[in-house]
Amino acid sequence: MTRAFYGILFVSFLVLVTACATLPPEKPGAIEIKKVGAFSYMRETSDMAIVVDVELAQKRTEEPYFPLGIKIANKRLNRIVVDRETLVLVDEKDQVYEMPDIVELEQKYNKLVPDHKFQSQTGILGDTLLTSFSYFRRAESRFFPQVQGAARVIDSVYLPTTGYMEDLVYFPMPVGGIKGKNLRLRLEVFELDAPFDIIFPIL
Repeated sequence: MTRAFYGILFVSFLVLVTACATLPPEKPGAIEIKKVGAFSYMRETSDMAIVVDVELAQKRTEEPYFPLGIKIANKRLNRIVVDRETLVLVDEKDQVYEMPDIVELEQKYNKLVPDHKFQSQTGILGDTLLTSFSYFRRAESRFFPQVQGAARVIDSVYLPTTGYMEDLVYFPMPVGGIKGKNLRLRLEVFELDAPFDIIFPIL
């Protein structure tokens, strides 16, 4: 076989390896975030948008877990799946935290009922937000029902194009806590060219 053939074979191998490699997260300084309410932050692109509300999180800084109100909208991607593996928390040291399951949370966190009561009074995001995706079709989501067994856990949420979800989700308390820290909520799905991060402060 000729050198040209081996050269083509090597280049093809490099292209394949590059295509299969995990794409790096975005640089925090390149991420544009808007404050859209007293406690809410939004990042929106042409593909999707994520809103995070931190009002309850700021009340739970001494707990082993803390809640975030979230809204995720799929603006033009093919159907994506949001679950406990694709939606994670990243702290200032780039440590990644996955959501617990409902059994683990109930065993170690005793604020689930008051959190749901607060949520029912104020809404998941606190403020009523008029956004470019306010009239999308809502997908059912229930990662952490108030009482296990009283409502079915829905922790794999399918978002079609022009679909969105709202939910109250929980993460383990990062090492060093969250008060005064800038955290990132990260969505990493196949349909995105890179992990989608939204940065938000816990004051």
